[in-house]
Amino acid sequence: MEEVIAFIAQDQAWIYALLALAGLIYIRAGLRSYVDLRKAMFGLEREQAQARLRRAGGMLGLVVAAALATFVIATFVSPAMPGSGLPTVVPTISLLTTPAPTFAPEGTAFPDATLLPSGDLDSSGCLNSDATLTSPENGAVLSGEAEIRGTANIPNFGFYRYEYRALASGSAWRAIGAGDTPVVDGSLGVWDTSLVLPGDYAFRLVVADTAGNAPLPCVVRVSIAPAS
Repeated sequence: MEEVIAFIAQDQAWIYALLALAGLIYIRAGLRSYVDLRKAMFGLEREQAQARLRRAGGMLGLVVAAALATFVIATFVSPAMPGSGLPTVVPTISLLTTPAPTFAPEGTAFPDATLLPSGDLDSSGCLNSDATLTSPENGAVLSGEAEIRGTANIPNFGFYRYEYRALASGSAWRAIGAGDTPVVDGSLGVWDTSLVLPGDYAFRLVVADTAGNAPLPCVVRVSIAPAS
């Protein structure tokens, strides 16, 4: 039952569109039956037109009832359900869609790459025992496949994801992996650091609830060593 309610709440726009189309079809059928009824000269013709008119009216009534039920479920029933009863959309992450790192010739300078000082990486989110990292630790040196460990178990848990970004000012966070199952002091996933250029990076764990709200992420600074 919860799955049906969640489906209606998420896809109500399509449901309304289909019901509107069905409503137009039965309105047209009802009008044609009414015209045929007015033109009928014999009793059999009138009975057939009346039957078609009643059938079109009945189906139109069902369409209206379905639209009202959809409105009630999407507006009142779905928001009243506990958060754990609704499925959470978890971002689909593929390394194949992640832009590949660009290797510049040795000695190339990047004057616009202003590095962020260590003080700008706010690690206070790691103090939240329900959304924190235990590995990697702040200042860790990683190489090859690094296991990501920690806790992602906030109230009304929805999903977690872990991501990284370069320390250059203005760089964007890039997702590595995600999960939709709570984890308590366990493995969150694996980061294949061989896909990343060696250097210093910011790494963070983001944990969100079913409404999309997230506490302050746990952010650490890590170094990627060249693959041996």
